[in-house]
Amino acid sequence: MMGKKLDFYVLKIGGIVALTILIAIGTGLYLYLYPKEFIEVGYAPQQPIAYSHKLHAGDLQISCFYCHGNAEKLPSATIPPTQVCMNCHSIVKRGSPEVQKIVESYEKNKPIKWVRVHKLPDFVHFKHNVHVKAGISCFDCHGKIYEMEVVRQEKPLSMGWCLDCHRKETPLTQSPRVEDFFEKATKDELFYQKFKDNTKKYKGIHWVEEQERIGCSLNCSACHY
Repeated sequence: MMGKKLDFYVLKIGGIVALTILIAIGTGLYLYLYPKEFIEVGYAPQQPIAYSHKLHAGDLQISCFYCHGNAEKLPSATIPPTQVCMNCHSIVKRGSPEVQKIVESYEKNKPIKWVRVHKLPDFVHFKHNVHVKAGISCFDCHGKIYEMEVVRQEKPLSMGWCLDCHRKETPLTQSPRVEDFFEKATKDELFYQKFKDNTKKYKGIHWVEEQERIGCSLNCSACHY
């Protein structure tokens, strides 16, 4: 009887040890094989076309939603098709080598293979339209895109980082809608210069006041479903 109990405990301990080793190996393989570019702040891949957000969103004051209009309407912001680029570049800078790549993509009806910078795991469901409607700025998650020659991952996009925002007592009223100021800046050069030199001044001007108020959820099913 004692021998059977001893064998049982040996098997139980052996099973626990084996399971621990398997978990450790699995975790190690995951950390080794998982694409680091999706979890590292500062990741800035080379794109097939040298597109400057600093030039387009910053200097030329083009709204984020001109290219990423679906961010206001759909869960996914989406990358703009070549046709959107051609709205301007059918005329503007046609002789530029980089623009020629856009023209070639358009004429051959072959999509540009942009390299994705920001990516969440498949088990996380982030809805751009919900956050935009709540008054969250693109720059709260993506950083100051309008200052970037090459787009990089500015924030960790981790669960803890998301929860830090969701735990705020008044998360919606503290976040500015910087894009709306850019929209105004396209019509008012003097305003743009003031805004460009001191973006912090506009903290507390709330686009969300005229929109539906949506509270931040801490329920697991809000993001994992």
